[in-house]
Amino acid sequence: MKTALSIAELRERHGLDTVVLACGVFDGVHRGHRRILDAVLDLARRTGAAPVVVTFDPHPRSVVLPGQAPKLLTVKEQKVRLFAELGMAATVFLPFSRAMASLAPEAFVQQHLLGSGVRVRGVCVGAQWRFGAGGRGDTVLLQRLGRENGFAVRSVPEFCLYGKPVSSTRIRNALTAGRLRFARQLLGRPYTVFGRVSHGKGVGEKEFRCPTANVLGRNIILPRFGVYAARGWLSGHPRVRRDGIVYVGTAPTLRDGAEAGPAQPILELHLFDFHDDIYGRTVEIEFLDFIRPDQVFASHAALRRQIGADLVTAREILSRG
Repeated sequence: MKTALSIAELRERHGLDTVVLACGVFDGVHRGHRRILDAVLDLARRTGAAPVVVTFDPHPRSVVLPGQAPKLLTVKEQKVRLFAELGMAATVFLPFSRAMASLAPEAFVQQHLLGSGVRVRGVCVGAQWRFGAGGRGDTVLLQRLGRENGFAVRSVPEFCLYGKPVSSTRIRNALTAGRLRFARQLLGRPYTVFGRVSHGKGVGEKEFRCPTANVLGRNIILPRFGVYAARGWLSGHPRVRRDGIVYVGTAPTLRDGAEAGPAQPILELHLFDFHDDIYGRTVEIEFLDFIRPDQVFASHAALRRQIGADLVTAREILSRG
């Protein structure tokens, strides 16, 4: 997929001169977001334009209200892949800053959506989308700007499930509560975590004969602590898929009593029947089913027995597809 840091780059680097835009944060690329992307695809077909996503990096709240910034459901690499799978031609990641946050709504549209030499035929947004300083811009203002500047505006109603709108916040709450299947319903796909494989303490292989890869993510939301049946998608062309098991937690049984400070959560992945060196590679972990919560064991031997049982359970779950 083509990526850019501005609308102007679409023409300068990628030769796109006529576009329809989907604007928003799109964290999670969930079922509600897909309604907006479907509207973009429809309008793009009608106008002969390229369907393009305009989003922000970093998350706007991390700049405006850093103390209230949410953990992310999807990082840039995941968004690019998902947008491509959904038919988008390009993604523009506008670098969000305090200067951008201070722009009046009209100035934001003129500076970042128009005036770049690229013809914008339409803009599709969620009905509740706000833009510009203080969130003063709304769909009513956007429609007025569309009439004045010759682009169509589609305001897409919220998508509701079980009587409430699907939202990134609702998905985060489901994940932290351990409601993995409900989160999957809201997302329209299994929840995944993207990160780079790093070296851990090596305890899994040395003591439990279950080698694991530590996965480091960037400001990502983790599901409820515990053990999950999972699949790992390793970077490559094409990506390599392997079944496995994932642990999310603080490893309380293995924690050294001399360690100071609160325990930091870790994410450890074990891939079945796979022995390649994957350190330094990126992996996307697909959480499929919850096996058990995190717990403290009386001894390493008790933990070893439980790991054996977890491996059997995970294989049974994955064998069912």
